[in-house]
Amino acid sequence: MTTATEVATGMLEDAPGEATQRPSLATAWWMVGALFLIYVFAWLDRLTVSMLVPPIKQQMALTDFQMSLILGPAFALSYALFAIPLGWAADRFPRRIVIFCGVGIWALATLACGFAATFGELLAARVVVGIGEAALLPAAYSMIGDAFPRDKVTVATSVFQAAGKTGSAAAFGLGGFAIAFAKSLDHIDWPFHGPAHYWQITFALIGIPGFLLMFLALSFPEPPRRDAGKRETVAAGTLRAFLKQHAVLLGAATFAFSCLAVVGYSLTSWVPAYMDRHFGWEPARYGVALSAMNIFGALALVVCGRVVDRLFARGMRDAHLRFYTWTIVALSPAIIYAFLATNPYVFLACYALIQLITVPFIVYGSAIIALLAPAGLRGQLLGMLMFVFNIVGFGAGPAIVGAITTYVFHNEAMVGQSLAIVVIGGASLALVAMRAVLPHLDAAIAARDQIDAI
Repeated sequence: MTTATEVATGMLEDAPGEATQRPSLATAWWMVGALFLIYVFAWLDRLTVSMLVPPIKQQMALTDFQMSLILGPAFALSYALFAIPLGWAADRFPRRIVIFCGVGIWALATLACGFAATFGELLAARVVVGIGEAALLPAAYSMIGDAFPRDKVTVATSVFQAAGKTGSAAAFGLGGFAIAFAKSLDHIDWPFHGPAHYWQITFALIGIPGFLLMFLALSFPEPPRRDAGKRETVAAGTLRAFLKQHAVLLGAATFAFSCLAVVGYSLTSWVPAYMDRHFGWEPARYGVALSAMNIFGALALVVCGRVVDRLFARGMRDAHLRFYTWTIVALSPAIIYAFLATNPYVFLACYALIQLITVPFIVYGSAIIALLAPAGLRGQLLGMLMFVFNIVGFGAGPAIVGAITTYVFHNEAMVGQSLAIVVIGGASLALVAMRAVLPHLDAAIAARDQIDAI
């Protein structure tokens, strides 16, 4: 067990020489700010299409099923599949260049959506958007892990990940503004395009800024990889060896975080329908409320990340999972009561609290990888996590809710009960898995500390 003396003398700090290799904290925070802005616009590109369903369907004469392919699988599957090879690229090439190219690809693909004239063209363009966006997270998390001291990694990662919630909240506002502006330009004869409908102009408006944002990835120096050049990295630096060494820890943590991903994506997909069916709220009304919930989630994520870093700095090696279990237990009343609430504002308060367990899993997962994995494996491991979380969470979560509502309750008005089953079940399974694996995380961090001290 780590003693107070060891903490005070810096045993939990980085290995000798690493502090002098890292960029200054000011430079590191500038990097986080640049990545934050890029990530916000990624969410804008990702979500605005959901606000353009009526005009796209009308012009292309699409069915709901065809439109659902554009909204979900076209992006989600390519995003998940390409996260792994792009994580591999982030481990072997300058990560700034990986992000630079990725942003350029998704900006070009978003612009191409505005030129699409058929269902197949629009579907293909959305696939490429997913490929481009898959380059960001593995490279960004890897750089953050290298740019900050170990006891500041979680809060820095939390600030970056808060861009997801900020982007979700901003997407409806900025996307709505872009759509309103595009309507004023509807049917203008554009160069290389000809007459354009407002939905096509909207894609151009949100895609073009990406060609400027990509240069933000070059506005900071590439952080030196934390343990690059060590013999330990070469000897143990194979993915198979690392997965075998930490099989129990990684398996249980991935299972727990996947359960929480199912909860999070299910809520994101079905809470709007629940607000409509159960409380009779219109989109204009619940949209503002849900945007506020996203902002709350972003702020809470940063605060919780700071708490975890402090606990870790004081010697709690398993803080990233232990604090998560404390959070789930503390919020269990909100988790259980949310879909029993008869007052919409009480439900929204419970929903805001539930976000404290659905938002941080990727942050804590990436922080654990940054603390344990050799430099040459982090991008691949983060890519694998993204693959699992997107396939299980985004792919299965909303479908599970829909299946329970349709095939168990046979009543769409009972979507709240379906959500309750998924939320309570997912949180409970995650809690059990995290508690069971706490000793493995403590032992793994202790072993890594010994390696870094050599």
